[in-house]
Amino acid sequence: MQFQIPQFLDVEDKVIGPLTIKQFLYIAGSVGLAYMSYYFISFFGFEYIIGLGFLALGGALGFYKPNKKPFANMIESAFTYIKSARLYVWKRRDNRVLPTELDLNNFQTTIHVGTLPISGAGNKLSDLSWSMNLKNEKMEPENPHSNSALI
Repeated sequence: MQFQIPQFLDVEDKVIGPLTIKQFLYIAGSVGLAYMSYYFISFFGFEYIIGLGFLALGGALGFYKPNKKPFANMIESAFTYIKSARLYVWKRRDNRVLPTELDLNNFQTTIHVGTLPISGAGNKLSDLSWSMNLKNEKMEPENPHSNSALI
C-alpha cells in the first residue's frame, strides 16, 4: 500500500489572482491607510509622503523576502531587539593580577623534596626521568649563591 507524501508545504495557495491571502491583506491594508492619510491629512503635500510610506510598507510586507524569510519576521525581530534589555560594555574591567618587575639578580633555586609520583600516574619515561632527577639532587647539592649557568 502506497501513501502519498504531501509536497510543497511551504508554498502558500494563490487565492486572489496571483496573490496569497497574506499578500492581499497587506496590500489592501496599505492602500486603505494611504487613502485615509490622503483624506484626513491635508498639510502641504505631507499626505502624499505618508501615503507612499504606507504603500511601500505594504509592498515590502507582501513581496520582499530578505534571506528567504518574510519581511514581517524582520520587523518583529527589530521590535523584539528594541524592547529587550541590553548591556553595553565600553571599558573592560581587568581583574587579573599583573606580574611585578622581574629581578634577574635575585634567583633562588628550587629543591624538589618528596617522594616519587604515584606509579602508573604517568608513562614509564617520565617516571624514570623523575627518579633520575631526585638521585642527582641528592648526590650534588647546588650552591644557591653560585653564578654558574645551568644547561
